[in-house]
Amino acid sequence: MSSLPTKLKDPRTCRIFFSSPFGGMEEEREELTRKYFPQIHHLCNSRGIQFVAVDMRWGITSEAAENAQTVSICLRELDRSDMFVGFFGQRYGWFGKNDEALQKNIEKAIMRYPWLDGHRGKSVTEMEFLHGHLNTPGSMPAIICFRDKSYDDMKRTEGETLGNKKQVFKFSAESSESVQLMDDLKQRVEETRDKTLGVQMSYSNPAQAAEFMFTGVWEHLNKVLLADLSSSQSPREKSKAHHDAFAASRSNLYVGGEKYFQYLKENVIDAEDSPRIMVCGPAGSGKSALLSSWIPKLRQEERGLIVAYHFIGCAPGSDSPLEILKHLKDEVAFGLSGEENSSTTEKSGGKTVQEMMQLLQQTLEQASSQTRNVLIIIDGLGKVKLSARAQKPLYWLPLISSKRVKVVVSIKDTDTKSLEVLKESGYKKMQIEPLSETHRREICKRTLEVSGKELSQSQMD
Repeated sequence: MSSLPTKLKDPRTCRIFFSSPFGGMEEEREELTRKYFPQIHHLCNSRGIQFVAVDMRWGITSEAAENAQTVSICLRELDRSDMFVGFFGQRYGWFGKNDEALQKNIEKAIMRYPWLDGHRGKSVTEMEFLHGHLNTPGSMPAIICFRDKSYDDMKRTEGETLGNKKQVFKFSAESSESVQLMDDLKQRVEETRDKTLGVQMSYSNPAQAAEFMFTGVWEHLNKVLLADLSSSQSPREKSKAHHDAFAASRSNLYVGGEKYFQYLKENVIDAEDSPRIMVCGPAGSGKSALLSSWIPKLRQEERGLIVAYHFIGCAPGSDSPLEILKHLKDEVAFGLSGEENSSTTEKSGGKTVQEMMQLLQQTLEQASSQTRNVLIIIDGLGKVKLSARAQKPLYWLPLISSKRVKVVVSIKDTDTKSLEVLKESGYKKMQIEPLSETHRREICKRTLEVSGKELSQSQMD
């Protein structure tokens, strides 16, 4: 256990590889996806990190399969992953020394993974177990589970009673050879138990296994992989981490923004007055992705500019006007001093929206007095939660004004009431145009690449 890695391979992403045979393990996968993945997503996002569950049950194209790339793709995705979670029922998976297609896959992968030559009779799932844990126990955090045979027997009998051949198939071992190979695998896993985060040799049902796997993942993330990020973060940094995680998940997929970047540079960054821009477009048109991608460009190209940004809806509470104003005030204050401000909202008197408006205004005026330029970015104005029906849309926003302060907001072009408020407040409209087919294809490709998947040409079409 002491040799386990303590850092993520990619500091912006936590990848967890889930390995099991295709058939008969759907219930475990569903339980993990429905009940536990949202909790892991939230934990990672709170640290400014994107969570990726790597699941190779789909996403390998027919072209890749026909070209015998399946084994190579699975093992390469394991190389990118930070944790290995493996689970078996009675089925051992695709295997066979005499299986021509499998042997072609091994031949294609063997140059990069020469150890495969000694395991030609093993299943693809066991090859994942070997690469993720058994070849070098302790090199990757691993959690491994095997389902009790009685559960599979029960499901198989149920399938026989119902005349459901597919169910019978999923909960039956392939052959006596596969049973022997599975028993051998179990023994080797048991012998390396002390090099894992946890081993369950005979879980009774899918819900129990999912809970066991989640508990091991959760504890390791909190105690090791994400521990430093959590213990050293100030309240401001914890709040900012939600926004950074949201931005990272959008900017990785953004394409086709050069003309918008140029427009923003000319009409915001290079403008001598205090410009107000509203980025408009329908839902899903890329407004958040555009702003998320613009922020790192600003950091690189506009070193003296203080950039305070808020993505509404990125975290619980981020849709309240009070939280929006507080977050922006804290970010501007940090940009001015480069240090954490120990004063809290309560201590500084900002208990109401009106009080926080005043505090933000004072901070912006302080920036102007120091001849510092400030850019405020607020994404998703239509998601703001008002505490009373009588409150007017964006009643808190027009007061964000000061010399040297530039403001860019995004809003759906169907939000007519808020658009009218922005127009009356002097905001200039920048319309996002529909994505071209080329850009839509590129986004599809990039989205799936994050999880090591791709679409065939027909699927892409």
